[in-house]
Amino acid sequence: MVPGIIHNMATPLSGVLGATQLLEKRAATISEIVSDSQGMGEAERAELLKQLDRNRANVDILSRNARHLADILQALVQRINRGSSSLKEYHSLNELLQNELLFLDANLNFKHKVRKQFSLGAEVRTAKYVYGHVAAAIDEFVSSSLAVHDFKQGVMEMDFHTEPTESHMALWIEVRRHSAAPSAEVCGALESCLEFLRADGWRAEVESGEGVRRLRLLCPRETAPA
Repeated sequence: MVPGIIHNMATPLSGVLGATQLLEKRAATISEIVSDSQGMGEAERAELLKQLDRNRANVDILSRNARHLADILQALVQRINRGSSSLKEYHSLNELLQNELLFLDANLNFKHKVRKQFSLGAEVRTAKYVYGHVAAAIDEFVSSSLAVHDFKQGVMEMDFHTEPTESHMALWIEVRRHSAAPSAEVCGALESCLEFLRADGWRAEVESGEGVRRLRLLCPRETAPA
């Protein structure tokens, strides 16, 4: 049902974007007319320009928010489409991580209350795996980390990192949180995601310490066929 819901949201959003673009063009046209007007008094012209500036500011808000919503919907659709496949295919781990960060930004806590850093290692080879299995593990790790964090004590810090080795591509996520009590437990949903990866030949583990939690994923490297 989710793809259908997103499609229903995207249709009126397209109308909003189209109308916003027309308003932007009309505002520019009105501005030119006012600038060239000779018979208008200074007070009337000043008031009209003031109202025009206010309208332009409102159009900018509409345009910015509509485009932002369109980006979120695109990330959701891409995540759903790729995540629904159960086939092993060649993917770039760097690209997957970048796409997941866009998808996770749909979560307001992740977007506004997490200080994020990421570094992508050189990726000369792709790896063959089920996209949805890796994406689900990342999403579940991030979601479960957000769930135990007390945001009253400050923002959460997350580092995202990929690195190639001779035989594997590694993906690490480290969470540093202010919550006093460390949680060494792995929730059932996350453990299920890790089991899927292990069955695919990955090394997948979660480590927890005082205020720190890490997800480590290592995937065997393969060369994609030409």
